[in-house]
Amino acid sequence: MIKIHGNMKCIMAVLFAAAVLTFTGCAQNVSPLGGTDQPDQNTVQDTDQQTVINELNRSGIYDSEDAAVVVKKDLEAGTVQFQNITSSRRYTLHYDGTTTVYDKNDQALSMEQLKEGSVVTVRFYKPRKALAYVKENPNCVSYNNVRNYNMDLRKGTITIGNELYNISGHVVVVSDGRETDMMEVNQMDVLSVWGYKNMIYGVNVEKGHGYLRLQNEDYFVGGWIDVGESVIRKVGQDMLLVVPEGTHTVTVSNKGSSATQEITFARNEEMAWDLGDIEITVVQKGTVIFTLNPVTAKVFIDGREVNVSRPVEIEYGLHQMRITADGYDPVAQYIRVAEPSANIAVELEQSEEEPEEETSEASSKKTTDQTDDDDDDDDEEGTTSKKYPSKPLETEEEEESEKETEEKKDEKNTVASSTTKYKVYIDAPSGVEAYLDGSYIGITPVSFNKAEGSYVVTLRKSGYQTRSYTLQIDAEEKDVNYSFTDLIKLEE
Repeated sequence: MIKIHGNMKCIMAVLFAAAVLTFTGCAQNVSPLGGTDQPDQNTVQDTDQQTVINELNRSGIYDSEDAAVVVKKDLEAGTVQFQNITSSRRYTLHYDGTTTVYDKNDQALSMEQLKEGSVVTVRFYKPRKALAYVKENPNCVSYNNVRNYNMDLRKGTITIGNELYNISGHVVVVSDGRETDMMEVNQMDVLSVWGYKNMIYGVNVEKGHGYLRLQNEDYFVGGWIDVGESVIRKVGQDMLLVVPEGTHTVTVSNKGSSATQEITFARNEEMAWDLGDIEITVVQKGTVIFTLNPVTAKVFIDGREVNVSRPVEIEYGLHQMRITADGYDPVAQYIRVAEPSANIAVELEQSEEEPEEETSEASSKKTTDQTDDDDDDDDEEGTTSKKYPSKPLETEEEEESEKETEEKKDEKNTVASSTTKYKVYIDAPSGVEAYLDGSYIGITPVSFNKAEGSYVVTLRKSGYQTRSYTLQIDAEEKDVNYSFTDLIKLEE
């Protein structure tokens, strides 16, 4: 019962208004998730009715229900912006101490706990845009802290585990409270995702990415860098690497020398690591004994075939290893040599069909770069599907010559080379540094040669927030142009 001080005429007005509101709430046009259309701009003109509205607002009574995505919260102003699921129209509602918030299991939440990007059921009073009730919609699909996913922005899809979803053309993507775009989501980011049936409507970046720049890196150019075992790249000049948010162990290695540093990366911020003060040690090598099944398998280290009939000397550091055999699935992974001796045992799996160009991770047993008594986690560095040419290794001179040849081949095969006539143009913003998969390509506007695949373009300017975008380039024989939003100036 609503208590209102006044005469009987006012009491009757309240009862009549409450009845009308209850009836109106049942008569709304429903959305696919059971909600109604977004609020209209109707206002109450009569003074007595306005008094009733104020009382109803304080009591938590509503006249509309909607299925929407949480876009933005303003805790200081006491407002929440929503986006309607069906129409994508946005609207802002006010909340106060009478507003109730629940998760999909009817457990009470604070407004701080309500996540941007989540799909919710909203109940509100239209004339005053007053939010009465918010609940995470139990009919929606939701995933929290997702790492195993794959985006295909050309097709507008995202695969989470074994489930394939379409991405709404009006998907709400939020990172650190800022609305962003799916192109700014990097594959290493950790996501929470909400959708309905086969359509994704909201994404929240739980853990994003930062950036790493190497300084005085000349000695390590041509070697390897790995960040938290999630980023493994060949070191080049003037690199700007996209790295996962958080604290990670970073290692660079080349010619048997290495350096390790624990670095904390903040979201969207750049960290620099000066390698100029690192003491360069004498080149060290470890002896690796390979045990293979089948014994006819061939082993390639950094693209060069090695003779595994005897112990193999390999420089300390990170290396690419590939093992192949006729009738078996190939294995490709990184190994780290960090001890005087090590044993690597690999058993290949027989191919069910004709050998394909893909690699198999599941076929490899755990490799060891330590002595038999060492169970350190550095034993295995991950896998890669990159193909490497094979040629028997005979002498150290031939090895070095072949290494140079392969490096030249790699350079010729990069996207930024001059092997195709079609280009990818980065037109805007103008006057910023551009990096392609971590390698510097110039000042915008800039272009690089088109090749089908997925690439990360990073834009940087001193005094501005660095941004990176995932580009998924098609195979069409035509140029592609991209224009991105201006970089955000950092506060001094």
